[in-house]
This record gives sequence, structure tokens and C-alpha cells, in this order.
Amino acid sequence: MVVIVLAGILVSLVTINIAPDPRQQLQREAQRVGQLMALAADESRITQQPIVWEADLLGYRFVTESGGERRLLTGDDLLRERTWETPLTRLAVLDNGGPQPAQVLLGPGAPPVRVAIAREWIQPRWRLELTSEDGSVRVDFDEAGRSLLAADQVTAK
Repeated sequence: MVVIVLAGILVSLVTINIAPDPRQQLQREAQRVGQLMALAADESRITQQPIVWEADLLGYRFVTESGGERRLLTGDDLLRERTWETPLTRLAVLDNGGPQPAQVLLGPGAPPVRVAIAREWIQPRWRLELTSEDGSVRVDFDEAGRSLLAADQVTAK
């Protein structure tokens, strides 16, 4: 009987350690978006084609527009369409990193948030806020387009 209890405790400890922390997943996703935004900016500068990042509560994609035609970037494996690892409940873009959101998504089916990728080397500051049931994370983008997780990083709800 004691052996069975000890085995149960060990199995539960292993299961707890294996289960991914949703807040860490959200943080990794925010870091990935920041890196992909920098990659898209480089791509836009090299090709001289405008690129727009579109996101909704289900996922995000990079889109190019030329001649009034909107096309997903499907030829690039890194800038392909993706779904969020952790389902989002709120997505906000704040211009100049200010306190008031410029674009907010609160529910499914809403039009996507759109952020134009600047081809210039200097660009306006902005902030991306990702919120799930487990917490939220803020990513600040500076004038050079570099992404930094906000000081408080992931906050629990």
C-alpha cells in the first residue's frame, strides 16, 4: 500500500513538471511575435514591398499589398500564418506605447488588428498587449523596431 502511495506521489510530481505553464507559453508567443516583426521589417526593406501584420484572437498573419491586391506571405516559412499557442481573450495595440489602445479585440469574429510594418529605419513606438485567461503580457516596440517584454512581463489573473 505504501509503495502505491509513493508511486502516485511521484507520478503526480512528474505530471506537474511536464505540464506547460500557460503564462510561459504566452510570454514565448510574445517574444516570437517580436522577432517575426523584426524579420518582416527587414523583408519589407529588402523587397521594398509594404507588409502588414494582421492578428485576431485565433492567430496572426503577415500580408503584403501590391496593386490593391492583398496576399498572405505563404512563400516564407517564418512569416507564415500562425495560430496562438494560448487562446487569447484580448488583443490590443497601443500607439506610441500610450495608455489608450488604438485597436482592441475583445471577442471572436471582430475585424483583425492591423499594424503596418515600417520600411524606414526609424519608426513610431508602439505596444502590443496579449491577454489570455491565465494572464497578460506587454511587448514594447522601440524606434528601431526592436521588441522588449515590458518590465512586469507576464501578469497572472
